[in-house]
Amino acid sequence: MRGKSKCYDELYAYCETVPLVDCHDHSVKLGPKYTDPIQVIIGEYFLTDLGSATTEAEARILLDQEIPWEERWPILEKAWQRTCHTGYAQITRRVLKKFYDEDEVTLDALHRMEERLLDLEDKTRFEAILDEAKIAVRLADVWPDVKQVLDRIYELTPRARLVIPLPAYHRIRDYMGVQELMTPLGRTVTNLDEYIDACLEIFEGFKAYGAVAFKDQSAYFRSLNYSNPSRAEAEKVFNWFMEDPLRSASYPDGVQPLDDYLFHAFMRMARDMDLPVQVHTGPPAGLYGDITKANAAGLANLLMLHRDVRFDLFHANWPYSGEILFLCKAYPNVALDFCWANVIDPVYCQNLFRQALSSVPHSKIHGYGSDFGGFGYAPGGGYVDRAWAHAQIARENIAIALSDMVELEYLSFDEAREVAYAWLFGNANEFYQLGL
Repeated sequence: MRGKSKCYDELYAYCETVPLVDCHDHSVKLGPKYTDPIQVIIGEYFLTDLGSATTEAEARILLDQEIPWEERWPILEKAWQRTCHTGYAQITRRVLKKFYDEDEVTLDALHRMEERLLDLEDKTRFEAILDEAKIAVRLADVWPDVKQVLDRIYELTPRARLVIPLPAYHRIRDYMGVQELMTPLGRTVTNLDEYIDACLEIFEGFKAYGAVAFKDQSAYFRSLNYSNPSRAEAEKVFNWFMEDPLRSASYPDGVQPLDDYLFHAFMRMARDMDLPVQVHTGPPAGLYGDITKANAAGLANLLMLHRDVRFDLFHANWPYSGEILFLCKAYPNVALDFCWANVIDPVYCQNLFRQALSSVPHSKIHGYGSDFGGFGYAPGGGYVDRAWAHAQIARENIAIALSDMVELEYLSFDEAREVAYAWLFGNANEFYQLGL
């Protein structure tokens, strides 16, 4: 993509020199090591578009490496023709051009690629791509082995800083689930006080290891509208399933008082530990998600109550742009994070970057987060090739938006450079206290 403004090329060239804070990454391990060219095409999120344009059954066939890739090609060819203009498809196009020197998805191109497939399990290659993308640090939501974290022996992927995954700790619904969470501490808890104290001990262990934030993606499972129940209401639910290990409360309705109470307790811990909280807002990954539960507007009461907690609201709340702009403008403790969103809908982000500049303090915008590694044919693999492509698109989106605002004489070129630096690096570096 290229902006039409006169200063676009110069501003984009500047953006290419700015290091990136990757605010959201799921790389549990190096990888993937591609073994057939269709894997390169479908990658991770693009599989969702393919499933949406064809059928879920055909998408599953594309993932089935037991079937020779040439036999899967007719399905991919048809699906690609229907999806080749989406933001996810732009990732695929850029990966093909950059790493395989191919301009189009064709059968001949895939045959040529077969001899050159990337091995991203090679640490040297993995880091070289991070270097080329100028990704300085990655905030890793990787659901690690908690015992290894507490013992400070957990091994992160290159340039990663850990975040503390919250949902499992407040979604508890039965006795065994509670005790499994306590296994890393080697103890059994018997009441709500012991459970909350143990959670704090675990979270403090994460921080001692180097964790820089909490992360919650409960919008996949429940509404973001957290009530403020009393301790007695929460304890009633907790005691009900603790007194009989065979009981299991229904989620989310049967445990909502406990879930909500614990979430507020964890926000107070975040305040006291001086760690920001990342919250998934907007789109659920995959097909058939419920977008209504994930609108950041549902967080308003929580944000208002916990004024001393720093919240980073993810995915630009796509497609609810007005709500996220209001929250970021009216709530001093809220930042707007464009992680993932730049490739979900590049045009949405270009427009939102422009609107954010005119409506929100520019110090509250975080422009990039790759968000790869969570699923696909190689769950947990880094997909650093796609993170590189995503970084390029994020820089383009910011350069397009800011150069347009320069053209409108809304700000000067030098001011646009300052804003671009803040959005790509400076704001997140300060917000997460990374010390880079």
